[in-house]
Amino acid sequence: MGHSQELADSIVHRYLSLVRYQRSRNQEIKREVGQSGRRLAILRCLLDESPRTVGQIGRYLYVSDATVSRILDDMETQGFVTRKRCTKDSRKVMVEPTEAGRQIVDRAPQSVVATMRALLPDLDVEELTRIDWALQRLAELVRVDVSVTEE
Repeated sequence: MGHSQELADSIVHRYLSLVRYQRSRNQEIKREVGQSGRRLAILRCLLDESPRTVGQIGRYLYVSDATVSRILDDMETQGFVTRKRCTKDSRKVMVEPTEAGRQIVDRAPQSVVATMRALLPDLDVEELTRIDWALQRLAELVRVDVSVTEE
């Protein structure tokens, strides 16, 4: 087996390890606190800055507004968020975490994505640029269809 094949196998292995670890970590967090990683990400987003619009939350999570709205419906029913019409622009809906939402985030371990969001900014720009380039190149190689990834 040639060196380039060994490197290719290593890349695939590292990628699959990350994907499997993320899936396993999310399942572990869900068992521990009873909420999905996406719901916790919404709450963390709101704890970083609140209130936020549905569109702002969608951009933070890289998902559609419709996806965010469906999740927020259930989260509001469970008492983790509140939604109110914006007083300045009644077309906008503002979302805030409730005390129950804050408490669940306090109890929840960080997900892989939350850890990345917290630690990546501490890396130097050169290293971040290399990581960004490598991930972009990998996405190009496998012909990622961005429209599929926004759900």
